[in-house]
Amino acid sequence: MTDTELKPPVAPSKASIVEQLLAKAAGASIAEIGAATGWQPHSCRAFLTSLKKKGRVIERSKRKDGTTIYRIIKPGKSKVVVASPDTATVPATAGAS
Repeated sequence: MTDTELKPPVAPSKASIVEQLLAKAAGASIAEIGAATGWQPHSCRAFLTSLKKKGRVIERSKRKDGTTIYRIIKPGKSKVVVASPDTATVPATAGAS
């Protein structure tokens, strides 16, 4: 192939397809991810876990019909606040004698 010939377009990876689905405001269900990629449900869930391990924030919520959906949330944009016992605050008056 010479420099003047065009290379055929490369199909997007399954990972990029899933990330695009998850980046949408509507999010995506496990069934929708599976339909887009051909993956089984356990593979879809494993991919979500791998995204979490890579530092992506995944929000899980439910649609009105009860379907669980997942979204990638930009850092600082999550509506969900998770508090751990390590970060819990104690009022200044508690324990004062």
